Amino acid sequence: MLSPTIEHMPQSTETTGGRRPEGVSVDSGAPITEHPSSEVPAGTKRRNLTAAYKIRVLETIKSLKAEGGTSIGAYLRKEGLYYSAVRKWEQQYEHGKLSGAHIKAKGKSSGASNIEIKKLRRKLASTEKQLEQSKIIIDIQKKISKLLGIEQPEFDETTYELKSPSSRKKSQ
Repeated sequence: MLSPTIEHMPQSTETTGGRRPEGVSVDSGAPITEHPSSEVPAGTKRRNLTAAYKIRVLETIKSLKAEGGTSIGAYLRKEGLYYSAVRKWEQQYEHGKLSGAHIKAKGKSSGASNIEIKKLRRKLASTEKQLEQSKIIIDIQKKISKLLGIEQPEFDETTYELKSPSSRKKSQ
């Protein structure tokens, strides 16, 4: 049986085993002088995607699904999106949160509105306390009038008018 013969090329001092010489680029065969930087760029910035863009992506994906859905992955790769993010957008859209109306307007900060809300709540609590005190005072006045035999006019809630004590006696 004949065994194939392997011709050995003379190895230079720069080669390792049967590999190409170290420090030589694949394309040109010229020595590599610069290495690409391994530093991570510091200026990476998170994308701010608008509601209109998200809705446009959802509509495109919906049309791709109608066509058979085989090119959705390619579309998402082209746009640089993940399917999980698109699913979240879809849920937000279904619940009406992707319309852009929920995004706070610039100008008035949430801190200022929170302060105003707290102020209004304090005012409401104070007003409710005053109302309770007024109701207690009115009840006491009614009881004192009844003890002293002083007739008080009645309030007709249907016509919002006071009835005089004499008109009550006529109607009874």
